[in-house]
Amino acid sequence: MNEILLMLHFFGLAAGFSAAIGNTVIMRLVAASPADAPVLGKVPPILARVGQVGLAVLWITGLILVWSKYGGPANLDWRFWVKFILVIGVTAGVVMFDLTLKKVRSGDQAAAARLPMYGGITGAMLVLVVIFAVLAFT
Repeated sequence: MNEILLMLHFFGLAAGFSAAIGNTVIMRLVAASPADAPVLGKVPPILARVGQVGLAVLWITGLILVWSKYGGPANLDWRFWVKFILVIGVTAGVVMFDLTLKKVRSGDQAAAARLPMYGGITGAMLVLVVIFAVLAFT
């Protein structure tokens, strides 16, 4: 059972990374060629949904694994807690990105300038999550 949960956990991680990288690439393409923005602008909401689903899978499978494999968070050391705080940060970054994306869709172009910042910070935290997950669980 834990093997299946871990596989699902990795699929969730892959979905999160693909959404983060994909949206970064799309934003750079739009900046380089604003004329393509109407077409390219259709992709970020789809990738955002992929990332949201991936994040939900990560939360669900991660919480189950902590108890089923490790007997609860009390049995894990400080590296797990750093990872956990970073996961909360990634979740907050995804929420901020999604809320800002809704503002952009409603016409707030000033909000569009914040999207790269939220994406960059969230992506950096996602990399740190992987680093601390490896340190915590190996």
